[in-house]
Amino acid sequence: MTNRIQEMLEKARIAAENALREAEAKFNEVRANLDKDKDGVPDAIEGLMAQAREATERARAKLEEVKANLDQDKDGIPDRLERVAEQAKQAAEVAKAKADELAQAARDRMGGGNKPG
Repeated sequence: MTNRIQEMLEKARIAAENALREAEAKFNEVRANLDKDKDGVPDAIEGLMAQAREATERARAKLEEVKANLDQDKDGIPDRLERVAEQAKQAAEVAKAKADELAQAARDRMGGGNKPG
């Protein structure tokens, strides 16, 4: 009976070893199919990385194009922002002049006609 158990165990061991060899062979076959250039990186991943690099370069070029369109005088400040800033400055100057004028009119009404200063 011990012999029979040992035979069964030996057959099970051999079957397990054969299954392991078959699994390793299948794994190596799949891996070889995924990495045909044998550089250690699956070809699909390499393809995705190349696409990502290309997309990054296209995005970078588009960004530079947009920046160039926004800053045609190439001084580092978007041209529209410069115009808005200049308009705001002019509006502030007009408002200050109007405030000075109103302050002077108020002083004149109060009888103190001279500017402080």
